[in-house]
Amino acid sequence: MLYTNGSRRAITGAGLAQLRRHMSAAERACLAADIVDGRVALQGLTVKAVAALVGVNGSYLARALRLNPEQRAEVRRGTRPLVAPRTAATATDARAVDWDKLDDATLVEAVRRIGLERTLDAAIAADRLDDETLVGAVRRVGLE
Repeated sequence: MLYTNGSRRAITGAGLAQLRRHMSAAERACLAADIVDGRVALQGLTVKAVAALVGVNGSYLARALRLNPEQRAEVRRGTRPLVAPRTAATATDARAVDWDKLDDATLVEAVRRIGLERTLDAAIAADRLDDETLVGAVRRVGLE
């Protein structure tokens, strides 16, 4: 709603939404002019409303809200990214599979999680790849 703070009036985002429903276009234009001139201040805006006003993605705003003032200053100067880049997976990644040590129980669990149809599709694709590789090698050597 509309509050008075000395000589300056303040209105919340929700109050503005309620107030504008009962105003004509001319009245809304005058209220907008008062906001621009600083006679009326907007307070209590939602994250979504501020993101829309500033023209930024809500996820970016959420990331910026997690930063302290020093980190925000670094982002503004360009010395720090807002979102840290993802690092590429390496061979020592915990998710990497050691195919030589893969036991049957682990393989069965993988098939359960992946699903039988997808597993069979992968097996057929691998078999076709092996056949195509063999045919290609025979052709390259000239044993046809």
